[in-house]
Amino acid sequence: MHKLAIAIWHVLHDQAPYRDLGADHHTRRNPERAMRRMIKEANSLGLTVRFEAIAPG
Repeated sequence: MHKLAIAIWHVLHDQAPYRDLGADHHTRRNPERAMRRMIKEANSLGLTVRFEAIAPG
């Protein structure tokens, strides 16, 4: 709720259009943190997760 109020204030104060950052904003901003969160969630469900890099091309 607080973040929404801040966003509304900036839009009204700066008279700038609202710009949605997208659903994956936090994942793109800090991918390592997103991976740690996914591992923690999987572990809490009793699962083991392994990440492998995707080969280019």
